[in-house]
Amino acid sequence: MRKVFGVLIPVLLVLSGVGVAQVSAETQSLVILVSDNEADLTLAQKVGELLNATVVVTKWGMFSESVVSQIVDLSPDIVLIIGGPLAVVSVYKDELENLGINVTRIGGQDRVETNQGLIEFLLENYPDTLNNVTVAIAYGWDYAAMLHLRNKGCIIPILVKNDTVNETIVKQFRNVEIVRSKFSERIMKRVKEKVGVKVREVITNITSEEAKEAIEVAQEKVTLAESILANVTNPSAERLVELAKEKLELAKKAYEEGKYGEAFGLAVASRRLAEVVISYSTKEFERSMKMNYVMRLRLRIRVLERVMLRLEAGGANVSIEKELLEQAKMALKNGDIGKAKMLIEEIEKGLREKIKEKRINRGKGKKIGGR
Repeated sequence: MRKVFGVLIPVLLVLSGVGVAQVSAETQSLVILVSDNEADLTLAQKVGELLNATVVVTKWGMFSESVVSQIVDLSPDIVLIIGGPLAVVSVYKDELENLGINVTRIGGQDRVETNQGLIEFLLENYPDTLNNVTVAIAYGWDYAAMLHLRNKGCIIPILVKNDTVNETIVKQFRNVEIVRSKFSERIMKRVKEKVGVKVREVITNITSEEAKEAIEVAQEKVTLAESILANVTNPSAERLVELAKEKLELAKKAYEEGKYGEAFGLAVASRRLAEVVISYSTKEFERSMKMNYVMRLRLRIRVLERVMLRLEAGGANVSIEKELLEQAKMALKNGDIGKAKMLIEEIEKGLREKIKEKRINRGKGKKIGGR
């Protein structure tokens, strides 16, 4: 992880045109793009609070043109993506960079590696923001613990996947606590033994509200997985959706009977099954974007259309770009891929200037971001 992270800082320096220390200046604007994965989202929200950054959330493994236009509307100096391409698809980075927005990603093989990379990033570039912060150690797949952390202020999570803890990082914080629910009791007991007896332990109990929220999230994921089944070629997808629906119905029944812990566990299991199907779709989407150039151009056109609407609503004159976009659509319809590509690149060039102007005007009018 250290090797990967070592590449990050030079990239930030090159992309932003300034030193990383300067990125935290009050004249800089930072937007965090993250998926609705509970661990990455909790981490993003805590970092957003520390750095006074705006957090923009996308559905895990899915791409939305409206998310790109939302970020453009915020006119950030830098977009920090938290999570790997399975969580926040790579098309986001591509499309934002096409529009002249500086983007860097911190993501590992799983949520624990992503977490470690981000902690290292904060320690190296924003150490002052961590002076009075409590570090909360939790099992990365303990949904109940994530919900608890999300409602606490002035904390930064350190996630683990077994009883291995990065003690070098933990020792850099004065205040350390361990957060667990019954779903991570065994692992966190071993973690506590390794970290030390002076560490404060917080035990979270599942409430009816948390069980209800878990069921609602599972319902959303199952519905999404079911809606994309036609686009998924993996033969196990249909069965996984059926299992997810069965778990969800059991969760609802347990909730009605007042068995909130059981309902919560079943809802989490349902959601995870649905997310496996969504991950199949994500991989196929990414593969299609690489192999099918016409599909890629159509997506770029949809993104540009959304971005233009946002810029126009903010007072920008995009009449030339709108005219070029209609020409690009017609060229693509007629099979003239080369012309469509050239027009799309011309549109992006014009929009980059307008986005740059919006960013400059934002900087003059109001200081945003940083501490």
